[in-house]
Amino acid sequence: MSGAIPFVGSGKLAAWFPPDASFHASEMDSAFFTIYMAAAFAVILVVGLAFLFVMQNRRKDKNEKALPTGKANMLFQGLWVLCALGLALFAFNLDFCGFMDRQVAPGNATQIEVTARQWDYDFVYPNGHVADTLHVSIGEAVQLNLTSEDVVHSLTIPALRLNQAALPGQKTSAWFRADRQGTYDVRSNIYSGKGYPGMQTALVTHTEAGFDKWMASVTDIFAGKTMEEVGELLYNKHGCKACHSIDGVKLVGPSFKDLYGHTFDTKEGIQVVADDAYIKESILTPNVSVIAGFEPVMTPYEGKLNDKEIEAITAWLKTMSSLGADGSSQQEGN
Repeated sequence: MSGAIPFVGSGKLAAWFPPDASFHASEMDSAFFTIYMAAAFAVILVVGLAFLFVMQNRRKDKNEKALPTGKANMLFQGLWVLCALGLALFAFNLDFCGFMDRQVAPGNATQIEVTARQWDYDFVYPNGHVADTLHVSIGEAVQLNLTSEDVVHSLTIPALRLNQAALPGQKTSAWFRADRQGTYDVRSNIYSGKGYPGMQTALVTHTEAGFDKWMASVTDIFAGKTMEEVGELLYNKHGCKACHSIDGVKLVGPSFKDLYGHTFDTKEGIQVVADDAYIKESILTPNVSVIAGFEPVMTPYEGKLNDKEIEAITAWLKTMSSLGADGSSQQEGN
């Protein structure tokens, strides 16, 4: 909305909400503001009449006797009930068509699979690309198909007036059509644990050409980058930093600093060398061999990362090892 509707006793009603970025958002705002103004008018009318009747019928003299109570005016009572019913039907009908439209996505809507977990989102595009931010083209209908890997979350995009729960083991969906270019907040509004405040990402809306350019640039993450750069990119993209530091600090999992090439004791009581094979095993099936002092809680990445991406992560880990790229110093020391 334009925000030109004045708020009773304040600034503007539109200041209550973030800027709208979709046609549905404008519809919902319009319905809300209209109902608000109708309700404000009704409150002013009722309070005004009550005040008028009190002033008109108050006792003006202490010796004045009250008039006998008359019969109820059925006409006025009926009109009052009809007015209240009419206001309720008006509010119901105001956004009913819009509500029904928001329940069913157009047949040509782009399908994006959304997986929520503690404490991030994965957005999977039709071509298989996985992103941690939501990118869409202006004017394109987009259907989000949501699920959760652990507990109940939600996907909330205030600029679209969109809020949809993500349930473990179930599919839910919501759709929208963005109509304004920009970057908008995306978050969960359902508490899901101690990391809940950090469960935030962004919606980025592009022109059609801009979206195609973005998709081309992210589809091949190796284009114009070294293996080490891609490895660091994947570390940030897949949320590895939530459990693995790069400065030696122990978190949920071991630090990546001085990991590659070193020998570690496992919970099973054997020693392993963090070489290429062990790194790959720890990414694809991380809970098979766990370093002592840590719990087997890592999410397996089998089917999520290919061999070249694992090679890139391994190359990046080598840059943080004091033993060099091949770990030969460790092997010679043993």
